[in-house]
Amino acid sequence: MWSSTMMDEKELYGKEFFSWEEFSLFFDSWREQRKALFFMKTSMPLSKCKWAGLPPRPEVVDALKYRSVRFVCKEVRVSTNKMELRAQKMQNAKDENKLPVGCSARIILKMNEEMDRLVVTECQLTHNHLLCPIEFAYYFKRGSLMDNSCLPVRTTNKISKQFVGAHDIRYLLKYCKTRDNGVQDTLNVLNSLFTNDPGAKLKLVFVENKVIIKTVFLLTSMMRSLCQRFPLTLLFDRVEGFNDQFDLYIVLCIDANSRGRECGYCLAQKGTPNMLRFTLASLLQSVPDLKVKVRCVIQGVEIGELEVVNELLPHARVQICRTQVLEILFSKAQEMGAPDDEKVWSLLCKAAEAVSLVAYKQEVRRMNSLLPQEFMKYYQEHWHPHTEMWVAFCAFEPTWDIDASELIKQHKQKVLVDFNPSQTLAQCILNLVIIQTPKEDLKNLNEDEVATRYHSICNPEQASLIKEELSFARHEAYDIRETSEGFIFNDEVSEFCMDWSLTTCSCSIYTSSLLPCRHLFATRLQTGEPLFDISLLQKNKTALMTTS
Repeated sequence: MWSSTMMDEKELYGKEFFSWEEFSLFFDSWREQRKALFFMKTSMPLSKCKWAGLPPRPEVVDALKYRSVRFVCKEVRVSTNKMELRAQKMQNAKDENKLPVGCSARIILKMNEEMDRLVVTECQLTHNHLLCPIEFAYYFKRGSLMDNSCLPVRTTNKISKQFVGAHDIRYLLKYCKTRDNGVQDTLNVLNSLFTNDPGAKLKLVFVENKVIIKTVFLLTSMMRSLCQRFPLTLLFDRVEGFNDQFDLYIVLCIDANSRGRECGYCLAQKGTPNMLRFTLASLLQSVPDLKVKVRCVIQGVEIGELEVVNELLPHARVQICRTQVLEILFSKAQEMGAPDDEKVWSLLCKAAEAVSLVAYKQEVRRMNSLLPQEFMKYYQEHWHPHTEMWVAFCAFEPTWDIDASELIKQHKQKVLVDFNPSQTLAQCILNLVIIQTPKEDLKNLNEDEVATRYHSICNPEQASLIKEELSFARHEAYDIRETSEGFIFNDEVSEFCMDWSLTTCSCSIYTSSLLPCRHLFATRLQTGEPLFDISLLQKNKTALMTTS
């Protein structure tokens, strides 16, 4: 025993670590192997040290955490009677005559003079009592040393992969000691989110045994409402170049105005696998009805996981963004010797847009006669077997006229406006929530097109009034909330009430004219309902153009 202890001391003394995390992982394994209960007795955090000379750089403080730490055996602070009682309960075979008053085993860790690593400067590993595996298993918690730098890992491990609410975020903030890894800043942003939107859904995934956020799934109340209103088709893709550390995955639905609307965000550390499965599963947990309502999932070409959709959404078909497929095929054709001209692109487009199996086979024969055989071999192996996922004649009928690639592209541009790839996770979440504001959607309002449709069915005077209200809807600053009876519209001056069907409003414009007002148009735009709807004129039949 003693020779083994001496060997351990020789091995441990002078050992160097370039971060507190590196030491913590090593020390956990070291303690587990020897079944020795060492705990932190005293410590001097670097962030609280008063330096006479030049203090360590901020990155050094973040990495090393402490200037010095003293570890002692657990028995140094336990009385003989308590130890006897605990030993009996655990059926410990210790001889009570050998039970100590206190154990002097200790380990001291200090930052070196160069301020770039932590070094074991003292280790006395001889215990004056027998080590008890049962006691060790009861008290030892892997990752506990990382608790001292931020949050208890037993807490983050417990809530990881679970939905959390406002009370969970406040609980975490209460015990969050530092801003390590940006966790505290992220929790503050999430707390603000719940304050402004109590109905939001949030799932957090932490790196196991570390207080580092790995994945965030986010669904606001408006996103959930859009899912429920327009569940037929979902779009899923990754936003390239979003952040240096995190990938952004988006889920869009298609509203009554043919716009792609966000109904789920997932932020994940780069390289995290199975993001389609995680995101769809989280979405279904938030909106269970989607399981039987979704009929089609259109995903980016690089996503993969094709079997996941059928597993989670048994009534849905999988499709791949056609334009993205064409771009890959065109690039591959050039790589394999095809000329860089419009004829090649045209050949590929005609095959992708074939309206029947006969037409598709005809286009493939043309491709085979004009394009390099190496490319055609690649095509037959990788894309021909999956025609049902990207060729037009196999498309799910409601998606026939949908340019999924363009909708995804538009949304990617929307989230990348003013984004800095080096932003923190907290800043990313904050910006994603902000861009959902109605002002962003109002920029895309094509009021002339909608007004023309009203002009086609309404008398000129009423049609002009409707067009005027449409123009005002674009420039309003407002807040919209769902209630048990409908919607409340606040323009920072007054509040107006609208019904669930969004056909009536309490404002004087609507009550005096019985014509759709700016409040109805703006709310319909935000909630995805069609702007041209004859039901908006149901209480003013005289507005409709009469025919002789």
